[in-house]
Amino acid sequence: MSTPEPVDEQFVSEPITPEPGSFSTALMAAGLASLPGAFTWRHRRYRIVECLAHRKVSSREGGVPGGELYLRRQEFSVRLDSGQRATIYVQRQPPRGATPAAARRRWFLYSIEAEPSGG
Repeated sequence: MSTPEPVDEQFVSEPITPEPGSFSTALMAAGLASLPGAFTWRHRRYRIVECLAHRKVSSREGGVPGGELYLRRQEFSVRLDSGQRATIYVQRQPPRGATPAAARRRWFLYSIEAEPSGG
């Protein structure tokens, strides 16, 4: 049995631009963020071909034990049309004190595999 080759994953944590009109309304109706069908990062369009995993991150309001529990972030592990795996996430609320421009940037590419070599 052979072991898989190590994957060269790049930490990014940069904003992405989800493609308008590519979201699933069924997930949004349930109060969750919907995974876009495609996004642009560094002037390149990536199409999401498969969602491999989905995770919700919650925390208490004000960080106090008795505070209300709020959904803060949703993370998606995805396979892209380039063959790469990536992790993207959406912030449910903008950070406190964020500028209006920063508040509009809610989708981020957390990490991405190096592009496959060859052709």
